Amino acid sequence: MIDFNSMVPLYQQVIEQIMIDIEHNKFDKTRRLPTEDEMSRNYGVSRITIRKAVSELANRGIVVKKQGKGTFLKTPPMKKVLNNSAMSFTNLCHANGKVAGSKVLEASICIPEDTDVIEALGLQEGEKAVRIRRLRYADGKPLVIEDNYFPLKYSYLIGIDLENKSLYSYLETEQGINIISGHLTMRLIRANNNTAHLLNVQRNTPMLQLWSTNLCENGEILHTCRQVGYGEDFDFIIR
Repeated sequence: MIDFNSMVPLYQQVIEQIMIDIEHNKFDKTRRLPTEDEMSRNYGVSRITIRKAVSELANRGIVVKKQGKGTFLKTPPMKKVLNNSAMSFTNLCHANGKVAGSKVLEASICIPEDTDVIEALGLQEGEKAVRIRRLRYADGKPLVIEDNYFPLKYSYLIGIDLENKSLYSYLETEQGINIISGHLTMRLIRANNNTAHLLNVQRNTPMLQLWSTNLCENGEILHTCRQVGYGEDFDFIIR
């Protein structure tokens, strides 16, 4: 409750009360805060006091203001560990308490033109490969564009329902492939028009591009993958 006789400034008391309400999950599933008018009535203080309290919470990174939509509790970033183990996006989501989802953008047999793909798979000029390109979601939010290239012998993947099935889980449990990590490179890029559209961000938004090549246990190349995304929704841990 707000104590008007306290030496603690009113806006600071409002902040403390909002934090208590957050701990008790008093905000709805959208994580949207009430309007200034609603909070003014709820806490019995002026809109100016509410505005100052919310601005301070935004400065602390606890809430985020979205123009035309309101003020929302900021979702804690997902943690992604960068090490020599191969972790699927599905398992990454599970480890962070999220539900993974996929939309297949392309599943085809193609002749790669990207020299990085050709070199990673050890292809000859004009040799075909399997391309699986997907948009990856966490709790329904698009976060990563995943572009996989496999040697042609994995063409059976084109017929798999990879919108409702984990690619790595299928390869490991149904094909008996033990996946190990090869190498990973990172680069900071900016979202082009297509990336911005798919990930629902502004063009030129800073993004991470991760290139990885993963192997089978016998040392054969399994696939090479280019991932774009991993924006402000992620914290990276290097081990």
